[in-house]
Amino acid sequence: MASQQYDIWSVTPEADVDFYRAAATIAAAGPLTLLKTIPGRNGYGFKVSVTSDGDDATTVFTITGTIVGQTTDGGIGTETITGVNTNTVSSTKYFSSVTSVVASATSSNDVSVGYTADLALPRTRIKGLYYVGSGSAGSIVITSANVTAPLYKIVTPTNGASFADSLFMPAEGILVGGDARDDFATVTVTNVTSFTLLCG
Repeated sequence: MASQQYDIWSVTPEADVDFYRAAATIAAAGPLTLLKTIPGRNGYGFKVSVTSDGDDATTVFTITGTIVGQTTDGGIGTETITGVNTNTVSSTKYFSSVTSVVASATSSNDVSVGYTADLALPRTRIKGLYYVGSGSAGSIVITSANVTAPLYKIVTPTNGASFADSLFMPAEGILVGGDARDDFATVTVTNVTSFTLLCG
């Protein structure tokens, strides 16, 4: 009998405010020079963030890249977000790659482009979970874009102090993301300091 191989990979969602572009002024309207384009492997994605240390509330940023769950044009799509005043704003879509960010105007403020810790998973199987609790009761909930009920939910206990725990799944894992091309799973955490998913 042939042996079965598994490609196990991990993801630890952490925000990175300057992954795509380090904080700098915008000398001219148009495409920004990007440092990197792919935040992770195997098709998972994050919401894109734009951070400004001044007033960029009238500047529109057009993001183009591969969107998790996009069914047309090979998964490539765009989203426009409007800048903010001394704050961070993020996309509503999850990008597994970003090929361009176009600014509608110049800016004398330092503007960076990165991603949030909001995670979207393509069709995969979760094989294990490691998390650090905050000491207060919390949860990790994985939900399909097309199904209301959670696919997977962990309730973290009240410990009175931060703590770490590991959970291991059956060999088959827990399938997230459905057969439909537009289906994907999002992860929502409450009172959890950090977590790592093992997928494959």
